Amino acid sequence: MSKPTADAAIDVDVVIVGGGPAGIAAARQLRNHQILLLEETDRLGGRLKSEPRGRYWINLGGHLFPGEGSHTQEIIGDLGLRTIEIPGIKFALGFAGKLRRNKRVETYPLTLRLTLRERASMVKVGLTILRAVRGWHRAMKPRTGETEAQRRDRVAQYLADRTFRDLIGKPPERVDAIFRSAARRAASEIDEQSAGVGVSLFGAVWSGNKSSMALNLDGGSGRLGEAAAADLGTAVSYHSRVVRIAPDGDTVLVDYVKGDQKSTIRARQVVMAVPAPVAHRVVEGLPADVHRVLGEVTYGPFLTMGVLTDETGPMPYDDIYAMTTPDASFDMLFNHANPLRRGTRQPGGSLMVYSGGAPAAELMTKTDQEVAEIYLADLYRLFPRLREAVKETIVQRWELGNVYRRSNMDFSPMLRYCQRTDTSIHFCGDWFAELGNMEIAAGSAIEAAARVDRRLRCQRSSASSDAG
Repeated sequence: MSKPTADAAIDVDVVIVGGGPAGIAAARQLRNHQILLLEETDRLGGRLKSEPRGRYWINLGGHLFPGEGSHTQEIIGDLGLRTIEIPGIKFALGFAGKLRRNKRVETYPLTLRLTLRERASMVKVGLTILRAVRGWHRAMKPRTGETEAQRRDRVAQYLADRTFRDLIGKPPERVDAIFRSAARRAASEIDEQSAGVGVSLFGAVWSGNKSSMALNLDGGSGRLGEAAAADLGTAVSYHSRVVRIAPDGDTVLVDYVKGDQKSTIRARQVVMAVPAPVAHRVVEGLPADVHRVLGEVTYGPFLTMGVLTDETGPMPYDDIYAMTTPDASFDMLFNHANPLRRGTRQPGGSLMVYSGGAPAAELMTKTDQEVAEIYLADLYRLFPRLREAVKETIVQRWELGNVYRRSNMDFSPMLRYCQRTDTSIHFCGDWFAELGNMEIAAGSAIEAAARVDRRLRCQRSSASSDAG
């Protein structure tokens, strides 16, 4: 892979802005060109972040990885990493002070302590979502002659004309709390996200199918960024905050700040692998409708706390991976030691609690110590034996947490822009679907990189013809 020199004014083939899964995928795809990846923080990986702790690790952000045949899995393999299966229950429920671990999510209306009205309402909402999930699975299937980008857009249009609240109505409060907590995996509230977003959250478990995002990265999610950083080497510039992207003839000027120094680099092509609100703020010269789309893409906040434990024996959550907790200050609990619970149980463990949407926004007004105290109080209430076992906590704030589509959003101008052959600025990221994940980020980045490669070849061919 060729590397740019230290002279910030030199031309490079491609500047990639952002070092999350999309930026990593684009950089690896374009490794045969002269590239520079500008990353605002001191690390790659974006919202994939973890800390190693002996045989365990503390995950602080994204943690579910796609399986064989995915773009992400190919990158993982190429970097010498491996994923591990998650054997535990992924839809446990903490309800009315009790831990519920039903084998099938559809049986909860029959086993929870509910009034007749609550039970009937939960069945009604469940059937509504189940029917919608079946339609979503049909929409997910590829069609002959359809590109992956076209398929993503078609899926994003599924139930996009209403909110998830419109779809499920307003059940009794205790039932509604369960669905609100589950829907906050999209870092948003039921009345903010489109119905298609909410349905996609239930798509894997509600139908009984195996999830397409059902693996952990061995050693922690952060290892993806660490391995990519080692692979890309000096092609990455850290602590580099991009402040302006401006077309200049057939090239693009990229202004960025590193430390106290402002620099400009001229690139033949630019890949914007950052959240849409960042691109909206810094990219100039876009068509008005494309600029509008960037401004309408919505991210909700989420807040996590990783918990390292030092218990010496079994715990009641050992067979659980994910648990919805409508009665707690956090919406979900994840047991990241569960994939390691094979054979003899080793001492210790690693948990992560998660809040999304409105509760996350409220908690972000508090200090890390206050957040930890609130979270731990509910953890101890759910699992009293944890009181003597918590060894370390880390609070992580994600203000641009997860991306989700609001109802009736028109994304078509961005898709039309991506089909153009005369552009030098290319977009990718998890926001190219109704609900973001790392596979959407990687897939859209690979598509953007293919467009960049074609443009570079065309530019070089044109230059050779002119020289001749």
